[in-house]
Amino acid sequence: MMNNWIVIGIIAGLTAGLLQAGGSSGNAVGLMMIYLASFPLFVAGLGWGAITAALGALVMVVGYLIGFGWKAAFFVALSAGIAPVVLSHLALQNRPASVAPTDEGEVSDTGTAWYPEGRLVVWTAIASAVLSVFVILLLGPDVDTFRTSVGEVLQPLFDEMAKQPNAPPSDQIEQIRSFVVMVLPAALSIVWCISTMVNMYLAGSVLRKTGAGLRPWAPFSQLAFPRWAIWVLSASAVATFLPGTLGAFAWVFTAALMLAYAILGLAVMHALLDNHPMSGFLLGLFYLSLLFLSAIAIVPLIMLGMFDQSFNIRKRNKPPD
Repeated sequence: MMNNWIVIGIIAGLTAGLLQAGGSSGNAVGLMMIYLASFPLFVAGLGWGAITAALGALVMVVGYLIGFGWKAAFFVALSAGIAPVVLSHLALQNRPASVAPTDEGEVSDTGTAWYPEGRLVVWTAIASAVLSVFVILLLGPDVDTFRTSVGEVLQPLFDEMAKQPNAPPSDQIEQIRSFVVMVLPAALSIVWCISTMVNMYLAGSVLRKTGAGLRPWAPFSQLAFPRWAIWVLSASAVATFLPGTLGAFAWVFTAALMLAYAILGLAVMHALLDNHPMSGFLLGLFYLSLLFLSAIAIVPLIMLGMFDQSFNIRKRNKPPD
């Protein structure tokens, strides 16, 4: 009789493959299915181990190889298969709690300290940037070729925009197209990072509620980053001044890491408002502003996350025991 982890891995792989295939419809529901494709693999990995997630990823990739060819199989391996395996492996790393704790907010349970969630967020951002750069290189030898190819693909959409009633002038449409093509590499890493973290969070929540998870999770307000993360962000930000492809790739890493620090800033806000009588209302108001004014509201979050890592404002504002 097959072991449970084998059955779970096969089911997770088939489900992930079906979610990916469902995105071929091209509508909003299909796009959502693609974004959720790694969710069953995260459930398998965080609930039954990284080897189970690896089996599921293999099933998904082989299915795509048989049904759609090696290019489609390679793409789904990159987009949905690798992250659940690697991040599940990291998430399940642990050590005795008796070892001197770090300042990264790792959670301890029955004498065991688990891999800090903050490191998972940082590694997700870095992995998303690496995968985005890899995809760009696959589509062209440099970022300019990638942008040219994407611009040609998107051109019919902007041609259709120009035909609409009250359409902007042609020069404005061209400016919009140029802007979209320019920011697309960085936007790719951001979308990849968000979808990966959302799927990992959803999988952890489902496993926690069902009691099937292999590890506990710390409260979101305790999220903390390793000290080296700020240096990686600083180095990538400086590298954005490099010319050509290197500068564009640096923007890919910078965008993903800035998103990670925005998430850290949200955790800081949750911690600072923890005992406030209107915390629910204030947090809801801020999340609403993120929904409609994300380009503006995300900046103070990034600064708050960086400021907290430098000066530990959560600890300074924590009431004495």
